[in-house]
Amino acid sequence: MTTSIYKKLVRFLSFTITAVMIVILLITDVAIDTWVHGEFERAMYNKASLLTTLVDEDADGVEFDFAGEFMPEFEGKGKADPEYYQLWRDGEVFERSDTMDLFSTTTFEHQKLKVGTKLIKEITLPDGRSGQILYYSFFPQVDSDDRADFQKLTERTGNKQKPMLLAYALSLEKLNFLTWLIDISFIVAAIAVIFIVRFVVKRAVSSGLMPLEEFSESLVHISLADKTAEVKLKNKVVELLPIQESINQFISDNRKLYLKEQRMTSDMAHELKTPVAELISLAEVTLKFPNDPTLSKTFTSDVLAISKRLENVVSNIMLFHRYTNETFEKNDVFDLSQVTMRLSERLPRIELKSQADMLITSNLFAFETIVSNLLKNAVTYSPKNSPIKVNISALADNTVQLSISNVCISSLCNEDLNLMFDPLWQKDSSRTSTENFGLGLSIVKSFTKALGGEIRTEVADGIIYFHLSLPK
Repeated sequence: MTTSIYKKLVRFLSFTITAVMIVILLITDVAIDTWVHGEFERAMYNKASLLTTLVDEDADGVEFDFAGEFMPEFEGKGKADPEYYQLWRDGEVFERSDTMDLFSTTTFEHQKLKVGTKLIKEITLPDGRSGQILYYSFFPQVDSDDRADFQKLTERTGNKQKPMLLAYALSLEKLNFLTWLIDISFIVAAIAVIFIVRFVVKRAVSSGLMPLEEFSESLVHISLADKTAEVKLKNKVVELLPIQESINQFISDNRKLYLKEQRMTSDMAHELKTPVAELISLAEVTLKFPNDPTLSKTFTSDVLAISKRLENVVSNIMLFHRYTNETFEKNDVFDLSQVTMRLSERLPRIELKSQADMLITSNLFAFETIVSNLLKNAVTYSPKNSPIKVNISALADNTVQLSISNVCISSLCNEDLNLMFDPLWQKDSSRTSTENFGLGLSIVKSFTKALGGEIRTEVADGIIYFHLSLPK
């Protein structure tokens, strides 16, 4: 199942940002609605308080000093939005606004409240609209000039000042319209946020992933056959630089393997082509001169020699490929010096020097193959009668080292030392040798790695050294 980073990022960011924005808008909407309702009620309190200041009481009684020209909303005249008030004293209607007389409902419901308390509730106004009414119980104010006479009157009669009840009502239409407008604005803003966030997130993610697309486009055109091909980014992105370096290194390593594989295939074809061509030539000559006694005598031996050469090439190739990137079981206990001495007895000019008691636990087959190839390589590529020195010693890090040195027939450079372990590599580019195929050292390196060891080589004063280190 394939997934898209672009789609996942767009979905996640769009949903997250949209959710956060809608929550913020919702909280803002609730806060504004609460504030508007609070301001509406505060305005009602202020208007009611203003009405209570118009009620005076003195020794002659209670007087409501109301002037309609200053508050036309209670007169029902002009374009003013009708508002309503009503005053009670001793449970009886004391005063009411002129707007109350304009409709069939001429009085509000009386409420019993303690002095100084307020009550707000929703009602249907006399004009039929939905509204809100504020009840407030209070004592009428007494002017400072009349306060002394009023106090004497109350003391003489024993009657306390009586509270009054004010009812102030107005329409909720403007409040409802305002809150509805706020809610509609919130819904429109929420819908706009969804589309805007989606658009912005798409643009941002596309811009952010642009280096990846450029990176991918660069990879598409990479060819191992192109020696200069590598991943290049126009815009340097910090997060992609390590990946770019790793991929370029990977391309470089694989290009080397690709070229090495090409060379190996070519060399392998060359090694097989020569004996096959010899066999064909022998067969053609024999068919052309079937009665030639000389050809009849040498034909069988020549075919056998060429076939053995072919068998040797194929066996070494199979041996190399079979154990490449494999590990050996190391269950054999043997004396490294004795095995090396036994193998060197079959070859000339070997001078062996070894410490006593060189027992190791390893794989005998692999070790014999390594040492045999190293000794044969030294004999083949050294002048006749020159000594081949073999030194075996124990190292401090619980490893043993087998060093083989010989005089070089031809001069070698550092590049040759790096290439000589490659399969089918030969110093002689014309490949005139009919006995060596360039697989011996490749097998040595592969087997050494499989045993957990290390093989090193160096050249000094015309002498080449091979140092084989194995865990003891």
